[in-house]
Amino acid sequence: MSCGIIFQVAYIRFVFLGPTAEALHLSAQDYGNIISVFGVVAIVMYFAGGWFADRFPPKALVALGLAGTGALDLYIAQAPGYTGTLVAHALMAVMGTGLYWPALLKAVGMLGDASEQGRLFGFLEGARGVTSTLVGFVGAALVATAVTQAAGVTWLIRIYGILAFVFAALVWFFVDESREDEEKPAALDSSTVTLEQLWRAARNKYTWLIGLTVMMMYCFYTTLGYFSPLLEYRYGIAAGLVGVIGVVRTYVFQFAAGPAGGVVVDKVTRSTPLFLRWMFLGCAAAAALFLVLPRSTAFGWVAVALMFLLCLFVFASRGVYFATVGEVEIPADERGGVIGLVSGIAFLPDAFLPSLAAWWIGDPSADPAVPEHGGGYTTMFVFLLAAALLGLLFTTLTVRVRRRELAARAAAAPAATTPTPTV
Repeated sequence: MSCGIIFQVAYIRFVFLGPTAEALHLSAQDYGNIISVFGVVAIVMYFAGGWFADRFPPKALVALGLAGTGALDLYIAQAPGYTGTLVAHALMAVMGTGLYWPALLKAVGMLGDASEQGRLFGFLEGARGVTSTLVGFVGAALVATAVTQAAGVTWLIRIYGILAFVFAALVWFFVDESREDEEKPAALDSSTVTLEQLWRAARNKYTWLIGLTVMMMYCFYTTLGYFSPLLEYRYGIAAGLVGVIGVVRTYVFQFAAGPAGGVVVDKVTRSTPLFLRWMFLGCAAAAALFLVLPRSTAFGWVAVALMFLLCLFVFASRGVYFATVGEVEIPADERGGVIGLVSGIAFLPDAFLPSLAAWWIGDPSADPAVPEHGGGYTTMFVFLLAAALLGLLFTTLTVRVRRRELAARAAAAPAATTPTPTV
C-alpha cells in the first residue's frame, strides 16, 4: 500500500498536469524542467540504490524513504518557488528510487521462501494498483469540488504527505524482520550492481535490444499526462471529468491491463518480444489516428476512447517489460547488471521528454496563454509514431536473434551427441 502512495506527488502530472503547475506557481515549462531533473536523479538512483539496500536494514530504509517523501510533499505544498521545488523533486528521487524501492523489493522478498516469491510480488503489485486507484479517485473528487483546481491539488499534495508519514509509522511498528531463514535467496542476494557487471551487460546484445525496446514504449508512458490539456482545450472535455479520466488512464489500467498482458504472453504468444511487437503495432496505429483526428469538440469522446486504447497497449506492455531477460536465458550472475543497464537506458525519456513535451504543447491555461512550439501536438504524435516504429524494429530484431540462437543450438546438439568413430 505504501508503494501506491510514495510516488504520487512525483508523478501527479499524469492526472493533474496544468493544475499542479498552477498550484506550485510555476509555468508549464518550468514544471516540465523540474520533472526532467527528477528523472535524471532517479536514473542515477536505479544504479546506486542497491548499495543502500545491501548495507542497511530494509525496514529502516522503507520507513525513512516514506518519511522523507512525506516531509518533501508537505514542503512542496507550500509552493516554495522554482529552486525549492526543483531541489525537493531531486531529493524525492533519492528517497523514492534510491532508498525506498530497492529496500522494498528486498523486504518483500524476506517475507517468504523461494517458493512464495511470485505470490508475494504479485500481491505487492495488486495492492499497489488498488491503493493508487482508490486514492486517485478520492483526489479527483477533492480537486473537482475545490474552489479552484489548483487549491484542490495543493490539499491533495498535503494529504499524500500525511499518508506517507502514516505508512512510515505502520511499516516501522508492524513489519517483522526477525524471520531470516536460509531459504530466502531472493531477499538476501546482493542488490548492488558492480562496474564489472555493467561492463559485461554492455557487451550483451540483448541488453541494448531490451533497453531500447522498453525505452520506446516508455516514451508513450511518459507523455500520457500531456493528453489531459489536449482533451480539455482541444476536444472540449470538462476539467473535472479530465481528472477522473486521468485516474482511470493512470491507475485503473495499471492493475487491469498489466496482469492481462502477462496472461496473453503465457497463454497466447509465448514470447514477450512477439507480444510487444503487437503492442507497438497498436501504439503506432493510435498515434497515426491522433495525427489525422480533427481536434474539435465533436470528436471529444472519440479522442478519449482512442487514448484509452493506447493506454491498454502501454500498460499491458509495462507488465512484461523485463520478462525478456529470463526468456533469452541471460545467466543468473549477469542479470543484475543487465537489468541495471536496461533500466538506465529504458527510463531515459524521464530525463528529457517532460521538458520537451511541455515546450511542444505550451500552456493554454496560463494568462496570457503560452502557445504551442515546434509543431505542438502534431510533433508529439509524430515523435510517438516514430518511437512505435522503432519499437517494432527492436522487437523484430530480438525475435530473429533469439530464433537464430535456438536454431544454432538445435543444429549443434546432434553433432555433440554423435559418438566419435573408431579407426
